[in-house]
Amino acid sequence: MPYAQENLIRIVQPKSVQSVISQFAEIHLLTNREAEIMGLIALHGYSNKELAAHCSISEKTVKVHIDKIMDKVGTRSMRKLLATIIGNMY
Repeated sequence: MPYAQENLIRIVQPKSVQSVISQFAEIHLLTNREAEIMGLIALHGYSNKELAAHCSISEKTVKVHIDKIMDKVGTRSMRKLLATIIGNMY
């Protein structure tokens, strides 16, 4: 992670990211796998291909998990989904 980005995260991170992801998953009734995928996207910005490789699943399965996450959260936009998680940090 670039130096400036690490510093920015430290400045704007009042809660631990992991606790925010866990709370987000609990509120939206995400499965463990959905929470894992959401965390990897939020923390590392992984692409579907990277998620598939990291989780040892197919890209199609990753897309299914992301679709289910978005349905549970009530959005069709990854930007809005990530904004919701960031909003939970404060």
